[in-house]
Amino acid sequence: MPNLNHITLTGLILGFAGAVLDFSSGYLIFVQSKITTNTMGVSVTGYNSFAVVWGVGLFALGGLLIITTVASVSSFGNMRMQFFGILMVVYGVVMLLTGELMYSQIAPMMIGSFLSSSAMFVVGFLMILNGVLMVRNRAMM
Repeated sequence: MPNLNHITLTGLILGFAGAVLDFSSGYLIFVQSKITTNTMGVSVTGYNSFAVVWGVGLFALGGLLIITTVASVSSFGNMRMQFFGILMVVYGVVMLLTGELMYSQIAPMMIGSFLSSSAMFVVGFLMILNGVLMVRNRAMM
């Protein structure tokens, strides 16, 4: 394992925290996306396509966060800290926007949306801060 400084270690923790948050929010949206309609005595179960798209998007974001996080702590990432710092800022902005859409209820409704959106605000802000420090730290080296 490469030598991890405090900025890289913080990025590792934030990356995994963001991925867990995305996976849990995506799962909650998927679970609550079933729609049951009753037409003339026949029950039909379907899925809200808007909610499915949101769930897939959150799962994809979580997967990207894990891949990027693992790559950033490798020797490949240590040589390109400025690039991964910029990616961290972009992911932080995406987390802030996703949290805002969940908080303002533009995203599909889910149980615990206030907690999820609040956590996305915090993690997104910390990702932006850590990404800026990664870029700045690399520029000073």
